[in-house]
Amino acid sequence: MRPDEISVLFDLDGTLIDSSRDLTAAANVMLSTMGLQTVTLDQVETWIGHGLSHLIHRCLTREFHGVASNESFAEGIGLFRRAYLDTGFIRTRLLSGSETLLSALRSEGFMLGLVTNKDTIPTHAVLNTLELTAFFDVLVCGDSLPVKKPHPEPLRHAVRILDSRAAWMVGDSETDARSSHAAGIQFIAVQGGYGHSGRLEDLPGPPALVIESLDSLLQIGGEPVEMLSNPRALS
Repeated sequence: MRPDEISVLFDLDGTLIDSSRDLTAAANVMLSTMGLQTVTLDQVETWIGHGLSHLIHRCLTREFHGVASNESFAEGIGLFRRAYLDTGFIRTRLLSGSETLLSALRSEGFMLGLVTNKDTIPTHAVLNTLELTAFFDVLVCGDSLPVKKPHPEPLRHAVRILDSRAAWMVGDSETDARSSHAAGIQFIAVQGGYGHSGRLEDLPGPPALVIESLDSLLQIGGEPVEMLSNPRALS
């Protein structure tokens, strides 16, 4: 199968970038403005990955499955959105291997997509700040469709747009794994991301490959690219 017939889809937060410090800063502006106790970086890192609404509820209630009142949520999400854009993403950094891998896959001819639960406006802002926008043929964000990951539709939507015969999903979380499994797309799990404390090998699927970092897929001309060039065809 030719690379231009294959989509490689990426998650954003925890896979390509470390955004946790700016997300924590924005959360604490929100909480301080509302007269609530601030949260730590470690807490926020366990709450990322399911979309902004879940993060706001978790910050406001300090519980993973917590649900804030409608009034608190409405106030909080508005404050957070403004505060997050105001960070200028000065604390957000590319994870090791991200830019080099994207450039290498693009050079090889693969179709690249970004499928994230982050909303469209901050996604574009982050990508522009980190100069990643041009790498992607399609962006599917958390507010692009009525559903988010772990629903399979965001991945299926990206593959339909790219008109691919086969696809991979590269992500760091159980959310990514479940979305990939439900969509019938092979999953590459990146260690060290957000929102999953167990063994990545035990995620739904299981993953076709577990890697320590994106650097592991940088052996252009070697095993990783050979593997990416031979995915399971989509049904």
